[in-house]
This record gives sequence, structure tokens and C-alpha cells, in this order.
Amino acid sequence: MKLPPFTLHRPSSISEATGLLREFRDDGVIYCGGTELLLVMKLGLSGFDHLIDIKRIPGLDAISVSGTTLRIGAAATHRSIETNSEIRERWPGLAAMTRQVANVRVRNVGTLGGNLAFADPASDPATFLLAHDATVEVRSGEGVIRQIPIGEFHVGAYQPALDDFDLIEAILVPELAQGTAVTHERVRFHERPAVTVTVVGSAQAGSITDVRVAVGSVGPTAIRVPEMEEALDGVDASSLESRLVDAAQIVAERVEPIDDLNGSMEYKRHLASVMTERATRRCLVSAIEASLTP
Repeated sequence: MKLPPFTLHRPSSISEATGLLREFRDDGVIYCGGTELLLVMKLGLSGFDHLIDIKRIPGLDAISVSGTTLRIGAAATHRSIETNSEIRERWPGLAAMTRQVANVRVRNVGTLGGNLAFADPASDPATFLLAHDATVEVRSGEGVIRQIPIGEFHVGAYQPALDDFDLIEAILVPELAQGTAVTHERVRFHERPAVTVTVVGSAQAGSITDVRVAVGSVGPTAIRVPEMEEALDGVDASSLESRLVDAAQIVAERVEPIDDLNGSMEYKRHLASVMTERATRRCLVSAIEASLTP
């Protein structure tokens, strides 16, 4: 497989990059890590005459913390996220999840912004960030910045909520309260995950006070499961098992699986339910134990 010919542009600012998008329109595309884009171009599934390389724009790969909010520049690589000392200390679940993305070679060049913009249904970061109430910061071609909740950013498979000439500038991740437990689990049969589940839970005096459940890589987009979250609110160690079995069945009803090499629709419904039950148990047990520890 060979890449079709294209012209590479290296803007020095975000405004220059969005200007090039406006100039080339459907013939131009943003290029950052390129791990997904170049593959689909090689396969002939998509083609562009102009690639706009934003990797060298100053500050676009920066990782910073302001108060309790982590700001990850769109051009930050997965590898830089997993090895960042402040992320490992204050957002350890994010670092641990990122270590599971593809392989080291891909993580060295692939970027979080590129991953979200490509909107691949089989995505660890999309599922994880959904459970963390993350926000995507987008700059328009006119320079207007807007913040899109991650739950509204993916409107379908390979369909990000980006208007013409939009560019992802950063991803914002709020810090979890002390004692909050995080579990991210996945099943992979081939190159991409078949199911990804992230659960965030906190408790007080042995009872669950907050739980967020996100399930991805099964259907077109990652989803939250509010019905399951409500069903588990207030559980303690004595009632967890009985409530969990029933709550996990909600996942099978809520997901919209796609038949693919990972299995049939019914099999993926079952797999999603089992994996969610497992991840939720692990997370909530940890949260309950933490709330009872002096």
C-alpha cells in the first residue's frame, strides 16, 4: 500500500492552520500524529491533496494544570501523557489507561486530539474521558473558542462535532475528589478493543454517593449509563452484589452494538454487560473500602 501524493503544510500558529483549512476546504485535512489518517489514506478510504501538520505549532502539545483542571494540548502524544509526572500523581487512572492504547510505537506519535477528532468507535480515551466529564476545547476558523462536553463531541462513528475549519485546541480533565476510585477495563480480540468500560465511584461512610459508568467500543460512540448509575446510588457492601447483577443488565439494553470481527450484536451485548459488572464491582468495592479507612 502506498500513500497517494499530497502537499504537506506546516503552519506556525493555530490561526494559520485554520486559515489553510478555509483555503483548501474539502481538499485539506489536519495532520498531527497521523496514525489513523495515513492508514485510511493508504487503504484508499479517504484522500486529501493537502495535509496541514500542526505538530510544530508552539504550545499545542503542552500539558498543564490550573487548580483542579488538567489541560492537555491537542498535539500532546499518548506517550507524553502516560509519562507526565503530574498526571501520574494526580490523574493516575488517566496514565494507566493511556498505557493500554495500542503500543509504544503508536503512543510515541499518536495524539489525544487526533484520537478524539478521528472519532473511532473503538477508543479507550473516549470512554475514559466520558466517565470523567472531560471537555474538548475547540477553536473555530474565526478564532472563537468553545468548550464541548465530551459526551456531546462524538455524534456518531467517525463523526466528531466539528464544524468546517474547526480545530481541537485542548482537552480539559477535572481532578477527582480524594478517595474517588477509578477502574478502566477492556477486552481485545484483534488490534482494536471490543469493549471498553470506565467506572468512577466515590463513597462516604461505606455507602456509594456518586458513580459514573461509561461503556465504549461496542457501538458507534461511547455512552454513559445513567439508569445503572441511579440504581447503584447509595449501595453499601451488604447490598452491592444484589443490586449490581440487576444494574449490569441495563447495559445490555442500552448499548447499540455493531456486528464486526469482534462478534455478533448479541454476543457484544452480553460481553458489555459482563465487563461492566466486573469493572463496576472492582471500582465500588475500592471506593467503599477507601471511605471506611481512617
